[in-house]
Amino acid sequence: MARRDNDPILGYRFVLELGFVQVAGFSECTGLSLETKFMEYREGGRNAGPLKFPEVGAVNNITLKRGLVPGANIDALLNWHLDVMRGTFDGNKNPNRRKASPDEDIDKRCAIVLLDEGGNEIKRWNLVRAFPAKWTGPDLKGMTSDVAMETLELAYEALELG
Repeated sequence: MARRDNDPILGYRFVLELGFVQVAGFSECTGLSLETKFMEYREGGRNAGPLKFPEVGAVNNITLKRGLVPGANIDALLNWHLDVMRGTFDGNKNPNRRKASPDEDIDKRCAIVLLDEGGNEIKRWNLVRAFPAKWTGPDLKGMTSDVAMETLELAYEALELG
């Protein structure tokens, strides 16, 4: 059955894009949110409730989970985190990098991309100055048949719609 224009977008197919390379597909992405902190002021004579004033905005860290898949990108996320920790990250070393658009800065591009059933881009959330804050390897247990999962937590400064 073909997708209709007014059908809701399904949230099960998405990727992490670093530079112009789709590094990995994930089974879970959580924490994609914005928050505005506010100040409450209780004004005398106003008994219905306090006044609220917006203060500073904040973004939460994003947590991505995926099953390990053998191939060229099996260590891509761990290597990215190690490079950032060492101060040696260089996006130009990736042989799969697509040609950059003259209108975009590849060094500042990291995005969560939502895809439709056919693999076409539906929605993009650009993460400004993103970097890995935490990488967690799989829990290895000889008595289970669970998928070996890795987790990547990304910190970033701002969220932009693409």
